Amino acid sequence: MIFKKHFHFILSFFLLLFLGCTTDKEHSFSISGSVPDLKENFILLSVIDDIQTNKTIVVDTLKVNDKGEFESIYTLEPNIYSLTFDGIKTINLAVDKGQDIVINGASIDDLKISGSIDTDLLNGYETYRKESLERLVTSVRNNIKDLQQKNTNEDEITKLRELEVENYKKHLNELMTFVKDKMGTSIAIYPTSIRWIGDENLPFLQELVGNFEKKYPASKITEKLKNRLQLLEKTSVGGTVSNIKMPNSANETISLNNIQKKYTLIDFWASWCPPCRTESKLLNSLYSAYRTKGFEIYGISLDSKRENWLNAIEKDKRIWTEVSTVEGFKTPVSIEYGITALPTNFLIDASGKIVAVNIHGRELKEKIDALFLEN
Repeated sequence: MIFKKHFHFILSFFLLLFLGCTTDKEHSFSISGSVPDLKENFILLSVIDDIQTNKTIVVDTLKVNDKGEFESIYTLEPNIYSLTFDGIKTINLAVDKGQDIVINGASIDDLKISGSIDTDLLNGYETYRKESLERLVTSVRNNIKDLQQKNTNEDEITKLRELEVENYKKHLNELMTFVKDKMGTSIAIYPTSIRWIGDENLPFLQELVGNFEKKYPASKITEKLKNRLQLLEKTSVGGTVSNIKMPNSANETISLNNIQKKYTLIDFWASWCPPCRTESKLLNSLYSAYRTKGFEIYGISLDSKRENWLNAIEKDKRIWTEVSTVEGFKTPVSIEYGITALPTNFLIDASGKIVAVNIHGRELKEKIDALFLEN
């Protein structure tokens, strides 16, 4: 009888211990590994707080012993984290609950990560992104550089600049296809959201974010993805833009509402963006042809140096409304509109309704010509 009581007590103890460990496991993740040649005796663990502004917050320092070994368990929520080694090497991790992440390498230049399928997906996406960008965009830029060195006809370079912009759209669509085909509702979809494009992709993205919310109802990432989706809905064709107020070169605040006409092009650009500069010639042509018929341009520069912005305005003869706070991609309006690449534009009607998004070159000319022929 005594034996049975002891047996039941011992069994209950180990059962509770097992359940406790299981519960902890379900709500935690671990990071461990070995990198023998580390100079510092700690590794910084940070959380990516905002993917668009690349804002990170340090959450812990992993202690490293004299053999370069480290190990720690965390009860932090699923998110995108980063590890910084010796202050010079940073790797990103897409971490879900229950994962045991192991990082090993002979040096910080030869790190191998295992134990996280979400991190595998994130790294797979990044590898594909770089390959796609090289194939579609960088190759065109290299062709342009070669032609510039040979003093080739400017018209040929202009055509390539237009191709660069068109290919960047193809690049984004390839990345969207990767997300559709490979990523499911992985934590790794959060970093991809800065390159999401709306319009024809909205139904998929609405379903994706809805499914992600079902899986992670209380996650901070869920809220961020919902905010990104709302922004895409707002800035896609059919959405209505809010008013913009920014200073011009004379430091006078210019309101979009006060200058917009029958059709207004909101043009995000910068002096350092070659396709933007090339498009100035087309914008001049369209402005000259349709200004008196109700066409306006509201140019928003994402320059960070005032002198460069003003010189580009003068050189490119941008005689329409041009504004800037000279804060680069940290410009509040840029963040509000989710601008992550240039050139980006929105064509709106008199009511502020978006009638076209990110159309450039020949497509932009044909759209403006058609709109004013209809009217």
